[in-house]
Amino acid sequence: MTSNLMIQSAKALFAIGAAASTVACASFQPDTPEQAVLKRSQGYWDARLKGDAEKTRSYMNEAFRLAVDEKLFAKNYMATFAVAAEAQKATCEPEKCEVGVNLKVNPPIPGRKMGTIDMYSKQTWLLEDGRWNLYQAP
Repeated sequence: MTSNLMIQSAKALFAIGAAASTVACASFQPDTPEQAVLKRSQGYWDARLKGDAEKTRSYMNEAFRLAVDEKLFAKNYMATFAVAAEAQKATCEPEKCEVGVNLKVNPPIPGRKMGTIDMYSKQTWLLEDGRWNLYQAP
């Protein structure tokens, strides 16, 4: 009886180990370009909606970051009427992705309170030095 219990325990441990290694291998799979850019896009919007100009600027393409310093960015590029954002869909080429973002916006209409409306925005992301960056002309 004892040897039968040992065999069953060994089988159970083997099954657990096999399952754990399968999960571990799956978690080490690199993101597809679409997955990676959706994460970056969501990170951009999360930072922007929190008002974190430094972090938001870090998602921008290199040429833009070189042309627009942190103070100017915080002053001129952080304003938004969006109150929520969700990166939804990415369509990618080797070094460029178009990302669709669903936005919840409070439109600024003088004299009227409309509440939140849904909008859709498209963003262009470029692969620069192995990292996806939001394209904005400087």
